[in-house]
Amino acid sequence: MLKAISNLLKGAVLGIAMVIPGLSGGTMALGLGIYERLIRALRRFSLSTARETAKLLVGKERKSRAAALWAGHDMSFLLVLLVGALASIFACSHLIKDLIDNHPNPTYGFFFGLVGASIIFPLRLMERKSLVELCCALIAIALIICTATMWPEQASGDVDVSHSLSSYGRFAICGVAASSAMLLPGVSGSFLLLLLGIYHEVLIIIDNWDYLLLGIFAAGCVAGLALFARLINLLLERYHSPTMAFLGGLMAGSLWNLAHRCEIFETLRGEGDGGVGMTLLCILAGGILISALAWYDKGAKEPADTQSIGR
Repeated sequence: MLKAISNLLKGAVLGIAMVIPGLSGGTMALGLGIYERLIRALRRFSLSTARETAKLLVGKERKSRAAALWAGHDMSFLLVLLVGALASIFACSHLIKDLIDNHPNPTYGFFFGLVGASIIFPLRLMERKSLVELCCALIAIALIICTATMWPEQASGDVDVSHSLSSYGRFAICGVAASSAMLLPGVSGSFLLLLLGIYHEVLIIIDNWDYLLLGIFAAGCVAGLALFARLINLLLERYHSPTMAFLGGLMAGSLWNLAHRCEIFETLRGEGDGGVGMTLLCILAGGILISALAWYDKGAKEPADTQSIGR
């Protein structure tokens, strides 16, 4: 029961990360210690899953086969995460938008603390630390910084959401792209939606409970998660340490973007708009939160076969 509550809260944290441009759901999954288990569970979904599900409608021992299918895909874990994520997305979207609009520096400072403290997790999971891993990390850092520099955040403006075949296709494709990005620490799915010009439309359909467009977008997200998770799983199986080093580099690179958003560099140069004390307190609070979660997970570790891939 306590484990289910813990996973529910972790799902809520993932949901919050999904609606914040510049904050990666993959980063939070790594920080919460569930990244590899999540990737492993998602990559098990394939066409065979649909066939096995269809077979449950006929034949004998359907209950036992359904239980085996449920356990084989770690559905209890995924379902609890999904419930927590959806609850936080719908409950916190207005609050997060208001905080970013009215108190950007302390808010992004809190995110900076979350990500900064989370970098320790991929470092711990690296089985070796060599020049190859260092190069992978540096490439990832450069990639994130270049991406943030080339495509800065766009202004919101007034957005009109329409119902048409082209709109349906756009939401589906963007759902695939965004969910794929969500699996990569340091890469924000919401920020990618901003780049694709659909972020504010997604917020509108969430606020308006537009079930049709929400369903189409969600279907694209599910498809992207299932497809991209298999690629990440393959990399973790064959190149575990370089992949973890690259993921850690993505997280470190995202700190550069978050530092600019909370005006850390400007403050150090004496050009900030004030409120540096509150921003620093929020950075500390974010770091303490992740440290507390890490401490909890260290005392309640899951079995080794659910913690890693390829080992």
